[in-house]
Amino acid sequence: MIEDFPEDPTEFSPEHLNLLLRDGGFAPPNPGAEISAVVSEPLAAESAFLGSLARLHVTWKVNDTGLPDRLVIKVPTQDPGGRQVGEMLNVWLRESEFYFRLAPLITTPVPTCRANFVENHKAVLILDDLHPANPGDQLSGASGEQARAAVEALARLHAPFWTQSRPPSLNWVPGIDAPRLVDGLGQAMSLALPRFVERFGELLPAEGLDWLHSFVPLLGGWQSNLMSNPLTITHADYRLANMLFDHNGDITVIDWQTAMFSGGATDLSFFLATNLAVETRRSLEDELIDAYVGTLRALGVDHSATKHIRTDYEQAHLWWMGMLANNLSTIETPSTESKMLFEAMLTRLYAAALDANSGRFLASY
Repeated sequence: MIEDFPEDPTEFSPEHLNLLLRDGGFAPPNPGAEISAVVSEPLAAESAFLGSLARLHVTWKVNDTGLPDRLVIKVPTQDPGGRQVGEMLNVWLRESEFYFRLAPLITTPVPTCRANFVENHKAVLILDDLHPANPGDQLSGASGEQARAAVEALARLHAPFWTQSRPPSLNWVPGIDAPRLVDGLGQAMSLALPRFVERFGELLPAEGLDWLHSFVPLLGGWQSNLMSNPLTITHADYRLANMLFDHNGDITVIDWQTAMFSGGATDLSFFLATNLAVETRRSLEDELIDAYVGTLRALGVDHSATKHIRTDYEQAHLWWMGMLANNLSTIETPSTESKMLFEAMLTRLYAAALDANSGRFLASY
């Protein structure tokens, strides 16, 4: 159905949108929906690296549809590097499956999905626009209030699946425990390292780069260590650009392209280490980790199943050093802001790894 639809989300016509909304795909259909006019504007161009988004201001032919007059449409990115990463990670099918199968099972707030289609490497999502809620500013870094809301929402995502066997309905969710995952990722990371160091090496501490080069061939040891503790559903791109905050500070989490079974501390590491300014993280890190653990326990996760979280968190910095080396070696930075964002994420992550002395774990892999 969507093979011949536009690749630019701002080019969807009322006719395109009516077909999508009436059918719904993997979302509930809206048979009475009829848009008579639409005005589109690009959205999140500097922060959505695997998707291309637009905000739609729609005029309904009939006003009693029960649908909002502001929607967001999302299609795969057309950046070649982003396409390469997205196809390798199968992100568009994963996000489609998330809204179809997983969103109803979690209490972490997510947008309502109005249309959900995926065919090969083409996909279209239509979601409610949550205006006037706004994404956090990852370049500036999270405030203390935003960080607390984010770690509590993260624990709400993780808690229902902690120590639980994966239900058959979620077999589609890829996992860090997948056979040969380490072989494929390790090879990709190894091939990415020269380009990554060429692009970003001068920004990063020599000791951290040494850890990165040592970690990549030891990825299997890190995986084995992680799998010795409980796995859960993770977001795997848990950053401020993927969080919308309303005027009360309440949070809604978006961009579920990378959802997977992994250790919960991998999400915690990515958020705290790349989304907070270094001094903010240093001052709030213990409090925020405690808040995450406390929320898990309040939601029924046994105390004994959370004792490893701080250690996993400090080891997960190495994982993200490898993943960002792989991903950021190919994704282009078309603007000064996107370049500054990549650099901020990397320098913050390496500072967190050095603060935690994450390299000490290498000898155990």
